[in-house]
Amino acid sequence: MKYTALFLILFLSLLSCNDFSKQNEESIKLIEKKEAVFKAISKKWSFTFPEPRAEVKKNIEGWTEWDQFKRELQEKPKTSLLAFQLKVKNVSKRADSLTLTVPEKFNIPQVRSRLITLNTKIKSLDTFIHLDEIPEKRVLSLITEINEEIKGVHNQWDEIIIKQAIPKEVGEDDMIRALDTTRLANKKFQEEIETIENEKQEPTEIEHKE
Repeated sequence: MKYTALFLILFLSLLSCNDFSKQNEESIKLIEKKEAVFKAISKKWSFTFPEPRAEVKKNIEGWTEWDQFKRELQEKPKTSLLAFQLKVKNVSKRADSLTLTVPEKFNIPQVRSRLITLNTKIKSLDTFIHLDEIPEKRVLSLITEINEEIKGVHNQWDEIIIKQAIPKEVGEDDMIRALDTTRLANKKFQEEIETIENEKQEPTEIEHKE
């Protein structure tokens, strides 16, 4: 009976050690996987904001929400995966205010649509990076897509400025003034012709006497 009890204790101890070993092994694997994801995101984390042309820069000066969003996104976490999760959460909050504070010059549907799409991409990144099993490829892909959306916003600003500058570049204002002058001259000429025609049709005093 004594040996049976000792054997049972030894068996339970070995079983407990095996369970602990498995748990420890799984924990190590999980830590290693998170570390690999952290390194991959850290390597990919780079956001480029194109240098705006002078006209664009003038119109976005003082846009505090955009400056804060840009600064927040470009600050790269260096310590852990948790630091990236907190960073994305903060960036997401910054992005929420962009469509509500667009400068008057760029406050048009096309620009707001671009900013909404950018915000949607950031919200997706925020969702995926907080999952227990982080889909590494999707997170890395979203970083690329966010960069493309930032570029798209800048392109939209450029397009607005370029379109507004086109009339001056091709002399459209001068052409319009020239057309107005021509129309006025034609109108005066037509009035003179009508006056002459009317005078021809009016009977003279001699004709009245006869």
